[in-house]
Amino acid sequence: MFALAFLLLCSAAHADLYRWVDPHTGSVKISSTPPPWFERSAGPQVEVIPYSGPGAKPAATADPASSPQTRWREMLLTVSSQPTKEGLQALITLTAELDRVDPAGAARRRSELANLAARIPR
Repeated sequence: MFALAFLLLCSAAHADLYRWVDPHTGSVKISSTPPPWFERSAGPQVEVIPYSGPGAKPAATADPASSPQTRWREMLLTVSSQPTKEGLQALITLTAELDRVDPAGAARRRSELANLAARIPR
């Protein structure tokens, strides 16, 4: 009996949130029920915050400039314009990391790395 009541209580927690600015006080209000004017579209603008379950990951907003592929490409350009043994070693390390993450592009990266290594004076 207790378990059934607990399950019913937990299922009620799955609700969207509504956020708006109270026109009388200027304070931000957040509620699990919409304000009375929400259906009529009269009154302050209401932001609906959709329910996302516990542990739900936020929408992907990763900066593409910070991806390993982009870092690798930038390092390749840096090492090719200013070739040093240290830079080449860092590029090889990043290549190994990227090969684990993206094995499909490993052959292309190895080819570009070999071309670069051939141009660096020893």
